[in-house]
Amino acid sequence: MIKVIRRALILLLIVTAAFSQKLVIEVDTQEGQLLQQIDAEATAVKKQAMLEQFSSLFPNHEAINWVLGQLQLSYVADGKFDRAMEAGTRLLGLDPNDVSAAHNCLKAAEGKKDVDLIRRWSDQTSQIARKVKQSKKPEDPEEQEDWKHKVEYAKQVDLYTEYAIYFAAVQTRDAKIKSKLIENLEQKNPNSEYLAQLRTAQTQVVRQVDIEEAVAAAESSFGKGEYNIDSLMMVANHLMSKRRDSDKVVAYSNKAIEMLSVAPKPAEMSDSGWDAKKSQIIGAASWMMGLLYSTQEKFAMADRALRQALPNLNNSDMMAGALYHLGYVNYRLAEAGERIRIHDAVRFTTECISINSAVQQQAVENLKSMKAEYNLQD
Repeated sequence: MIKVIRRALILLLIVTAAFSQKLVIEVDTQEGQLLQQIDAEATAVKKQAMLEQFSSLFPNHEAINWVLGQLQLSYVADGKFDRAMEAGTRLLGLDPNDVSAAHNCLKAAEGKKDVDLIRRWSDQTSQIARKVKQSKKPEDPEEQEDWKHKVEYAKQVDLYTEYAIYFAAVQTRDAKIKSKLIENLEQKNPNSEYLAQLRTAQTQVVRQVDIEEAVAAAESSFGKGEYNIDSLMMVANHLMSKRRDSDKVVAYSNKAIEMLSVAPKPAEMSDSGWDAKKSQIIGAASWMMGLLYSTQEKFAMADRALRQALPNLNNSDMMAGALYHLGYVNYRLAEAGERIRIHDAVRFTTECISINSAVQQQAVENLKSMKAEYNLQD
């Protein structure tokens, strides 16, 4: 079985979460030896090249689905969106019900900022996810738990397909395109929470303002030394959602927390309201920094930021993501010599498993690997 705690391809929450493929490696074969080398490779660029080599040399191997899935994730992470879609299309040719492959094709379409592709992959991904959601529960008890997780994952992905349409509609300034996207979302789910938001004139995100212009204006002010906590968080959140300028996300999040520590309570806000706002900002800013530090392998910094975020998070998806990465970074710190950290890694991963999320299944596999590697009792 390929070890499930991966060093190179840890991404952010549902955007690229996928179920791990369980594989039996025949170590005395060329294919098995290459798979072992792929699994052991810690450098993302080298691992991607090795995955490409395997897919080219052994296109019909039983491990090809796993290889293509990992390859697609690496392409999305690197911004190689056309290649990600090619890998996803190939995966769907092998397994038409591969929700992860379709979902990552949708993420690639978002990366390309191609509205037509977003709409097409949103529809196709939703169809696949709904088919999996409606699949029959297996009679074999050993297969039921895996089926349960797949169905739950499909629910999360189906909801994300609505968000993808919503976000594309928010981003576009073309009234005709916006109208088509709203119509598409209505056809997909007339009761969608995102549809309600799009149609609510008071919702801030629906204002006829180009978010990129707003971000540019805010950053222009930052360049002059004119900072505002809400503007800092707006820009940091936007850059995080677009997965770009991670250094700016960290800098702006840090600045917001720094300003918040000395900011006076607004006269029009109650004490409880001000406390709630401060908690929300600290939670969101620390969460963004923690996830970025984790993906950058700055494990000690990620641990500090995510621990600060935890008591200030109310969103279950963000909580699951924080716990997942806390489990991962503490595992890596234990691996680097702080062996006592493995107990925190197990605790955080166990807490992550208790939350229904896109990373729940991977957390289950991670926990098994941690306990096996450190010979820990259940």
